[in-house]
Amino acid sequence: MPTRPRPLVAVRLIGPTATVTTHAATIAAQLVAHHGGRERVTCRTSTRTADYSGESRAYITITRKEPR
Repeated sequence: MPTRPRPLVAVRLIGPTATVTTHAATIAAQLVAHHGGRERVTCRTSTRTADYSGESRAYITITRKEPR
């Protein structure tokens, strides 16, 4: 199984669900634009519940696109 390339940027956000969702979308868009756009990088995001009720964790990972 091939390994994933090392991320250029990895971000974790934890907080109230509405806040995390809003900020994750904004941060992901800014990071993709900063690193050359969707043609050059891949952005992966995932959201999970946090330890406290009403809170979420969001993970954002930016990696270089692999040549095909």
